[in-house]
This record gives sequence, structure tokens and C-alpha cells, in this order.
Amino acid sequence: MKINRSRALSRRGFLTSAAVVAAGVRLIPRRLFAEGESPVNIIRGAAATAKINIQKVRGNISVLEGSGGNIAVLTGQDGKVLVDAGITASRPQLTDALSNLSSDPIKHLINTHWHFDHTDGNE
Repeated sequence: MKINRSRALSRRGFLTSAAVVAAGVRLIPRRLFAEGESPVNIIRGAAATAKINIQKVRGNISVLEGSGGNIAVLTGQDGKVLVDAGITASRPQLTDALSNLSSDPIKHLINTHWHFDHTDGNE
């Protein structure tokens, strides 16, 4: 089998081509590679102005809707138990909604899983 050497790329030719491509990539503005705004930041921004709806489920169990994942609340004589904590940006609205349920403090928090829309408000 005969190899056409005129079309084969020499090692020197390959390295030269690679250097030219690398130099060209360095000259491309970084903003072309910049990503759009993070989905997490978009959701946090929306949560900052979200209206929190209180849904009574039964007895002393309620669900707060509007801060990322839903938040279940059990009120009792010794305080509140929350299932998930929502998004930190909606803390003022959550605080108001929780005070509408009862004036008792939050005693326990249960996280169902690690996603930020369920755990961001843990602190």
C-alpha cells in the first residue's frame, strides 16, 4: 500500500497547526463562553418576592406554598415542626406566614432531601 506523503501531516505541521488554533482560542473574548445567569439565582430572585400561600391540611397541619418546595408545618403546644425550609430569600414572607399559624417557636426541622429549594432556608 502506497501512502501519499503530500497529503500526510508531518509532526511539525501538526504542532504548528495546534499552536495557531491555541493562540486563536486565547484571543476569543471570554464573554462568548460566559454562561447565562444560574438557574439557582433566578429561583432565589423569584422567591424573594413570592407570595406564601397557607393551605390548611387537617387539624394542626398546614402547607406553605411559594418558597421553592412546599413546606409542611405541624403546630403544637411545644412549638412548630417544619418539613423542609424553603429558600432563604423568602424568609420575611415565611416568617409572617408561620406567625399567622401560631406564635410558638420553630423547634424542629426535617429535610426531605438536599435540593436547595428545600434546604436553603435551614440557617
